[in-house]
Amino acid sequence: MLFDIDHVPFSRKGRFLTISAMRIPGGEGERALYLRRVSGGDERPSLGRLCRLEFLDADGRAAAARFELSPEQLVVRTGDGSVRFVIGEGERLHIRGKKAGVRFHLEGSRYDYVYRTPDGEHCLVAAGENVKFIPRARLGDLAVSGKWERDRSTEVSFTLSGKRVFEGNVDFFRTVPPAEEPGSFEEALAAVTAEFAAWHRSIPAGVPGQDEAHRLAAYLLWGNTVPAEGALTRPAIYMSKNGMINIWSWDNAFSALGVAAFDGNLAFDQFAAVFDHQDASGLLPDYVNDREALFAFTKPPVHGWAVSCMMRDNPAFLTPERRAYLRDSIGRQVSYWLTHGRAGEEVLPSYFHGNDSGWDNASFFAEGGPVLSPDLPVFLILACEVLANLLEDDGEKAARWSRIADELQSLLIDTLWTGETFTARLSADPERSLPGESLIQFMPLLLGSRLPATMSRHLISRLVDRGFITDWGPATESPHSAFFEVDGYWRGPIWAPTTYLLWDGLQRQGERELARQVAQKFCALVSESGMAENFDARSGRGLRDRAFAWTSAVYLLLAHTLRAGNPVKS
Repeated sequence: MLFDIDHVPFSRKGRFLTISAMRIPGGEGERALYLRRVSGGDERPSLGRLCRLEFLDADGRAAAARFELSPEQLVVRTGDGSVRFVIGEGERLHIRGKKAGVRFHLEGSRYDYVYRTPDGEHCLVAAGENVKFIPRARLGDLAVSGKWERDRSTEVSFTLSGKRVFEGNVDFFRTVPPAEEPGSFEEALAAVTAEFAAWHRSIPAGVPGQDEAHRLAAYLLWGNTVPAEGALTRPAIYMSKNGMINIWSWDNAFSALGVAAFDGNLAFDQFAAVFDHQDASGLLPDYVNDREALFAFTKPPVHGWAVSCMMRDNPAFLTPERRAYLRDSIGRQVSYWLTHGRAGEEVLPSYFHGNDSGWDNASFFAEGGPVLSPDLPVFLILACEVLANLLEDDGEKAARWSRIADELQSLLIDTLWTGETFTARLSADPERSLPGESLIQFMPLLLGSRLPATMSRHLISRLVDRGFITDWGPATESPHSAFFEVDGYWRGPIWAPTTYLLWDGLQRQGERELARQVAQKFCALVSESGMAENFDARSGRGLRDRAFAWTSAVYLLLAHTLRAGNPVKS
């Protein structure tokens, strides 16, 4: 069962409001269902936690619960009773049940409190989360409790229940409650059902027999989207509404690729949500959320490559407005790496930290940085090609970008080609290859016909002979490497973005059959294990966060190529 509330949050497109399973603070690993508002970023220990949910039987006693999750609603079974949740307009939760009840325990911060509004309604304030909420009962009973202690309320909770049918709703807001009437549960359910159905219908068909995986991937790209608010200038697809509640500046490119075929506006927003915060130097933030943009790290410049993929698959994406925006943004991005990422034009730019590379703790960062890695010049070359061929309308500037691409390629080969593969080196020790067997060495396959045929043959033979492609897909560190770890993050597990980059590189080298095998393995993997952050390269088991957006995006992309007979041309 892929739709499992223990791993997959319940949410809705354009909402911060989320219900998901989390560890109970101080509970020694025990988990419970929590009502959350996933704002403020993933560095906050609370991760937007508001209330712990407790389910009751018809007599108000605590009851064991069984969960049924779908994109439209979360259904909770309690013996003969049930409680159903739907997310309605705005940040509004609708609840309907029978022979049951649900209690929301506010588990927040120092100054949480409850009070009566001038209209006589109960208002709960989660001060640390900067959120207020008003519960209401349409049918059945509402009970609100809280003890005043000096300057706050303790033991704050509210309960919706009924011997027969009960129905209520909860409004979440920052300043004043919304003015519109809440409407009924059934009206909210009908609206969200129609919305998701239209979204799902618009997505290109996938692999026959993998309907649940296709639906889950569609749901996560839809449900992981949050609205423009605060520092978020555009609607953003968060990586997850479990813990990874930011938009990172290379994750955004894969999410954009995943939705470009059926929602060009949302795809462009994924670029712009990050590029809107681009520094004057051209540096992109590591991530953005509604509270802040973080510049302690950055991410690899994959955006030119991503635009080339989108243009290949959907030429109509590049409207004049988008073209001008992306030309300027990607141009500044390339200039940052060429100006601030290296000591001069005669050397390659480098990553200062593993987080800058996106492969945070990969083996090529085992000795620290800065590191000369083969993927960085490749992405910059591809960005220069996009600028020269698609985005630039000035012939002289286009020629300059083409010249820079050629110069970077010469430096890449002269600096990092060993005769057998591309290696990574420390900037401070450029004559020595760093140890390890990382998948990063194969990223130059993305250069397509630019890559000399002898180098391409060496790389593809090495990819196969060194066992990188396991039964489940391409491991980020060869299982034969001393650095390989089953759950080692970027030291072995299979990741969606690197799988798609490798797949595209194989396509560009004309290795269609090997690319098809990679796509088949990955689609089978996620159909079995869900949309996990990464996967055990040996067993296929899903690891870490199990509701990831870029995994969903890559699945939909690869599943469609398999359905269509792998028609993508280099």
